Amino acid sequence: MASPRIIVCILHTTTGKHALTLRMASTFLARFRGLMLSAPLGPAEGMLITRCTSVHSAFMRYPIDVVYLDRDGVVVRCVAHLKPWRASWGIAGTAHVLELAAGSVAAFGIAPGARLDFPCEDRPLSARLPRSARQRGSAMIEFAVVGPLIAMLGLGLLQYGMLFFAKNQINYATFMAGRAGSVGHADLGAVRQAYVRALAPMYGGGTSLAEVAEATAKATADVADNLRIELLNPTKESFNDWNDPALQTLLKTGGRRVIPNSALAAKGVQVKAASGQSLQDANLLKIKITHGYLPKVPFVSKFYIAYLKSLDPQTDAFYSKLVDAGRIPVVTHVTIEMQSDAIESDATVSTPGPGNGGKPANPGDPPASNSQPPDCTNLGCDAPAPAPEPACNPFTDPNHCQSAPGCVPNSQMCCMPQ
Repeated sequence: MASPRIIVCILHTTTGKHALTLRMASTFLARFRGLMLSAPLGPAEGMLITRCTSVHSAFMRYPIDVVYLDRDGVVVRCVAHLKPWRASWGIAGTAHVLELAAGSVAAFGIAPGARLDFPCEDRPLSARLPRSARQRGSAMIEFAVVGPLIAMLGLGLLQYGMLFFAKNQINYATFMAGRAGSVGHADLGAVRQAYVRALAPMYGGGTSLAEVAEATAKATADVADNLRIELLNPTKESFNDWNDPALQTLLKTGGRRVIPNSALAAKGVQVKAASGQSLQDANLLKIKITHGYLPKVPFVSKFYIAYLKSLDPQTDAFYSKLVDAGRIPVVTHVTIEMQSDAIESDATVSTPGPGNGGKPANPGDPPASNSQPPDCTNLGCDAPAPAPEPACNPFTDPNHCQSAPGCVPNSQMCCMPQ
């Protein structure tokens, strides 16, 4: 980029005449660069940006004083000590901007009404340019600096919205997978098939069988190596405690163990040692699904993945594999009651030690209170307290209340007025 032209101008203020060495920014490139990343200005140095009504100090390393001029070089506004990464605007009538070293406004006594002369210019500042030759450099500079930031923010919001939609669809698919497992003997194949089928809307969906089949095929191909389904319950210890050999024979499981599901309410709540579970607990199907979502928005997806890599503790090989492949691991859980007899599979996990280290104990009844409940007549319990019984009459024999006119015995056998 060519160096800006240097001129010497005279600034007339109430304190006298001051010679200034100014860098002229009268072209698009010069106005675009301005003082960004430049060395600090000297006491009598500055930059004159013509045909400009606002400035910013982005990418600057030092503060400046800003003086707004009209078309004739007369000062209309002064802004002292504009810090880096700030913006400033002129007032009505502003045509040019003079940027000086911080403290120059006070040092030179610059105020509205002061004037800048251009003895070395071929034409005065007030000379009109053809419409085709006019340039709005300040607006272009502001857009060049702020535009990418706004674009990245918009792309980030777009990616977050897409991820939010995907998470909702994954939650729904996880529930459908759990329902399929609850009625399908906790079969991992049925769980996976139901999950992938429910993901079809995320891959285009459709209004016909052919379109839905195509979307399901896309989902199947995408999750082939980017999906992990874990059956967290029933565990191997659950099958150790509650296996039913008769059901193994009836269902022809080939030696795989079975947890019965029928008549659970009539089978008590016995807790066994290996699993620390009752039969009702063993009939809860718990599934954990880790889905590798592929972000699609350019640029922003790189930031997402870089952030996840920085947080990855490297304790889960599958999670790390998804992140390294540029995918966002989305983890969902579902817990649902079994509606069929659970059959053990290769995906059944082992969770040793539940139930007080494998030795379940009855914690006992919760603490009881002997205080009487309040005499309430509504949910707010704002009924007035009952009036206390009158004290005993010390002048009347409690055993012969009936002989005293107007007296009867109360609950404490005290004599009280009738």
